[in-house]
Amino acid sequence: MTIFLYPFQVYGQEKAVSDTFFLAKKKGILGKIGKSISISGDIPISADSGVLKNEESYAIFKGKIIHRIFIQKPGFNGTVNDTSKLIKNIFNDIGNRLHPNTSDKIIKRNLFFKEKDTLYPALVADNERFLRDISYLQDARILVRQNDLFKDQVDVIVVCKDVFPVGGSADLGSTKLLNFEINDDNIAGTGDRLAISNMIDLDRNPHYGFGALFLKRNLMGSFIDLSWGFSNMIPTFNSGRREENVLYFKAELPLVSPYRKWTGSFETALRYTSNRYVSDSVYQSDFKYRMRVFDGWIGYNIGAKKELSNAEIKKRLKHLLSLRAIHRNYEAIPKYYQTNYNSDYSNLSTILGALTVFEQDYYHTNYIYGFGRNEDVPEGFSMSLIGGWTNRNGISRPYLGYDYQRNYFTRKKNYINYILRFGGYYGDNRLEDLSFLTAVETFTRLRKLGASKWLIRHFLSGSLTQLINTRLNDPLRLSSIYGIPDFNNINTKTSTRATLNCESVFYNTWKFFGFNFAPFAFTNLSFLKEQGQPLTKADLYSAIGTGIRTRNENLVFGTMELRAAYYPRTINNMPVWNITFNTSLQYKYTSSLVKRPDFATVN
Repeated sequence: MTIFLYPFQVYGQEKAVSDTFFLAKKKGILGKIGKSISISGDIPISADSGVLKNEESYAIFKGKIIHRIFIQKPGFNGTVNDTSKLIKNIFNDIGNRLHPNTSDKIIKRNLFFKEKDTLYPALVADNERFLRDISYLQDARILVRQNDLFKDQVDVIVVCKDVFPVGGSADLGSTKLLNFEINDDNIAGTGDRLAISNMIDLDRNPHYGFGALFLKRNLMGSFIDLSWGFSNMIPTFNSGRREENVLYFKAELPLVSPYRKWTGSFETALRYTSNRYVSDSVYQSDFKYRMRVFDGWIGYNIGAKKELSNAEIKKRLKHLLSLRAIHRNYEAIPKYYQTNYNSDYSNLSTILGALTVFEQDYYHTNYIYGFGRNEDVPEGFSMSLIGGWTNRNGISRPYLGYDYQRNYFTRKKNYINYILRFGGYYGDNRLEDLSFLTAVETFTRLRKLGASKWLIRHFLSGSLTQLINTRLNDPLRLSSIYGIPDFNNINTKTSTRATLNCESVFYNTWKFFGFNFAPFAFTNLSFLKEQGQPLTKADLYSAIGTGIRTRNENLVFGTMELRAAYYPRTINNMPVWNITFNTSLQYKYTSSLVKRPDFATVN
């Protein structure tokens, strides 16, 4: 057995965690269950004493040669932060025996460096963050130790913990509707994903619907992801009924590191409806559509070089030149909208270009969207100037837009993310379809509640959105990430929207069968005003509620959430109370400042 030695950690040493729960002292199955509960019990409470810049821990090894790369996998009963700490229980034993480990070959394929390369702290830190973002890994760390034989060389230990890859979700929408999915997020340890979705709806003809997705990750070490999929039960955008059919293919090359040259993606899809619910005359008049979509973009990181150097690594300020093409063609639309314009059914051909200047570093912390696992939060800025040409339903216009984002930690370790974006067109000898949005969000420093095992963090956000001279663009929506997402939309020509949101999350560091729990409470306020109306005619909508989230970080399942919301004012026959249970929420902090060229997004 190989033993890796590095500061404060010793590989190969096994130490079980003690427990005090009374059932754990029993014999037989009760004892095993008791150990499972109690050993899964307490996890270290680590309220923020600060946040650590990802590359700082590698600074002392800067410029040294990588001698060997080792892959270490703690298994279900270990952690990446302390591999000598093993949590022994019957459920972790079952997990270790049933799930396939990600092969060392696949892990090494996801590294930005190889043996004999020079170690650059920023590049290693970027790679650690990238590994943590991979969905079939619960957590990852990259550790470096001095080689015993060569003073100018180091050994790199990549510690990564798999999640149990087989998962699924279920949603009982009503007594007549059931949706469920089965998926494998790491087929035979290859890192590829297969998902099969199913639906039974007694009001639908036929009752059964299905879909499938296959995702090939990191094709031959190129970091290109390929996905194919089809489904005959997608909710339509016009009615929400599950009668849209889709066939699609997508390829994506993310900018995994600011030192990579190329990024981009393309997607082609066919989407069309089939009448599953209503009479044929109503379907033909109001709901039928068929469209083909192509959307592709490519970005070139100006100044990035194939061979890295110290001078290149120091240049954190980057410039990205990108180009995007969109073609959306409706082959069929509802009869009513053939003579009544609706932007949802408009044909679109667009060429957009952008110059983006960005700088980004990462800090790791925890208890943001995860339940104690390592999470990476960006600090930096991105500024994009976007321009191009667009043809919507035969109306050709030039477009110009601007997008700015800044995020940082304050001295008190609160985090702030600020967004400013605007854009508009020139047509009929005037500026039209002007859009403006400014938004700020923050989360506070993690705090411990007294001497308890509870931690608390507050999330606050606000936005202001304005439309001017609207001609072809959509009106502002209430159901939006910049509004109140769970609300029904109002059929108005809203041009002004102001929103405030507040959520407090309580993290309990005690585990039950490997599950963490986080109760929360929230409040949403959104102010809407129609174009041309005075402020006194504006409408105020609100929501207040509470709920609880839970997750087992060893499983590929998303976060489960039970949420109850009360709406003092409702629209479109909405109920005053809304209670939902979702089994597949994917909570993750968006960490990339590089985006494809786009119109100013305000909904």
